[in-house]
Amino acid sequence: MLADGSCGFFYAGFDGTKAALRAMDTRMLEGASALELIGKCLGDDPLDRAIGFGVLNAVSQHLLRSSGVTLDQATDPVGHLDLETASHVGMVGFFPPLVKRLAAANARLTIIEKDQELLSRTGPFDITSAPAALSACDRVLITGSTLINNTLDEVLEHCTSRAQIALIGPTASCLPDPLFEQGISVIGSVTVRDSALLHRLLEAGEAWDDATTKYCIRSDQYPGSASLLPSHHLAS
Repeated sequence: MLADGSCGFFYAGFDGTKAALRAMDTRMLEGASALELIGKCLGDDPLDRAIGFGVLNAVSQHLLRSSGVTLDQATDPVGHLDLETASHVGMVGFFPPLVKRLAAANARLTIIEKDQELLSRTGPFDITSAPAALSACDRVLITGSTLINNTLDEVLEHCTSRAQIALIGPTASCLPDPLFEQGISVIGSVTVRDSALLHRLLEAGEAWDDATTKYCIRSDQYPGSASLLPSHHLAS
């Protein structure tokens, strides 16, 4: 959370990050330089990368909010993929709530999953650890956590130019410019509408849905990050 209440989320489920976070003295982050912390995104340490992305997302949310840009909070990002006409959907990361919905779309579903425990799952889908299976998909859903574990580039390399691609999840709440440049069609993420309530819910160990709002940004409707910056910043 930044001084103005802008918040950024990050996934902490990789390489012992959650345990390292619990053991960390979080007071070292109080008053720290946001730009210096963002630089941790490029580091090798899993915890540093996660925190770096959290700060990047918080700064991105600050820019989106302060610029007055209107976020689409009414449309489901998955709906932008026009699943009714899809023949083969790829899902990078196992999203149980979406499996039943995608199965109802009468399209073949292939799930790409790195977690060995999940590879034994069965259902109306194929599941594999090989991203190459995405080359047969005309719709692709990718978890935002691929930003943190440095697998997004590998995933996108196996997506064809005809595929409609959505990157979804709280970790994907950064400015989307470089993601759209790589061929992603829509970003689906979450923004905080009440930071004080969020803090209370987290302190109580409760779900934080009531303090947040989901949104999506389409590549063909996004004005670009340059338009979010004050004119005097651009001049300098």
